[in-house]
Amino acid sequence: MHRERHSLRLVALAVAVALPLLGMSGVATAKVKAPGCHKTHTCKRGGGAGSGTGGITPAPMTVQIDPNPAVETSASVIDVIQVETSPSLAGDLVDISSSQFAASCQSFAGFDTFYNISQGPDSVEVPLDNDGNATVLIGGTGCAPGPSLVDASLVEAPYYTALATIVTQPPVVTAPGLTGYPSSSGTVTGGEVETGDTAAPGGGSFVFAVFNVETNPVYAEQTVEISSAQLQARCGTSWTFGSFGQGEGSNGPGDTESPTTATTTLDDDGNAQFYFAGSSCAAGPSVVTADVLAGTHPTYTTTFNVVAPQPTI
Repeated sequence: MHRERHSLRLVALAVAVALPLLGMSGVATAKVKAPGCHKTHTCKRGGGAGSGTGGITPAPMTVQIDPNPAVETSASVIDVIQVETSPSLAGDLVDISSSQFAASCQSFAGFDTFYNISQGPDSVEVPLDNDGNATVLIGGTGCAPGPSLVDASLVEAPYYTALATIVTQPPVVTAPGLTGYPSSSGTVTGGEVETGDTAAPGGGSFVFAVFNVETNPVYAEQTVEISSAQLQARCGTSWTFGSFGQGEGSNGPGDTESPTTATTTLDDDGNAQFYFAGSSCAAGPSVVTADVLAGTHPTYTTTFNVVAPQPTI
């Protein structure tokens, strides 16, 4: 699924659409798989929050999943996975995997990143950026409802591991609106912190997002369109708004002909999902608009905030 210039039209990535209680992120803390020091890094021991008797110990690494729990839309699920740890581990590889999620889907689309080291049948290795962060998309179609464990583990010492759970829920009618995920990154609230800020080849300020469109089921099987001139302008190097094998809007160096909007078909519950991937994005808020191209043409808007790269744990 990795692309130097993002184009997901050939994979069936899917989002999880939020129920009224959605909006909460799935965040899990870390444990240490094995003791040890990493190169010149300071040795760190200890488990996740609440370990020990002297109060809460900050977790050395966390995994955050958004949106979570997730409602299937058109039999598909997509989530943003954010891994957050210490800036002292910048450049180290983290292996992100979920054999349970892959097995729960009739078609596992895999992981999507701007760059990675290797990708297996249910895992991907990516480098931590200068702030100790990494972000990927995960998706599949025909996924069975239920929980799926996600594992993020450092490939080398100190071998931190963080666990979180993707909760997939069956399709259902939801309240109308447009919602963008994630809206926080670890300890940073109010937006998604960009990742990928590194001197490594292919490094940059990357943004991954999922947008859930929810409208009246009367518009089932009708076309919905999404766009954001502000968000697209922020990501001047390249950006992609996509859906699941349908209309995609994208732009890259020298690309002047691709559409600036993406379209997909609303499912039987009036829901749809889009993903966004951008590189070299400027921080700040952007208005995102979704239009239903039928009936009274209901329009929904939301503001998605991009936060400059920074430590998030």
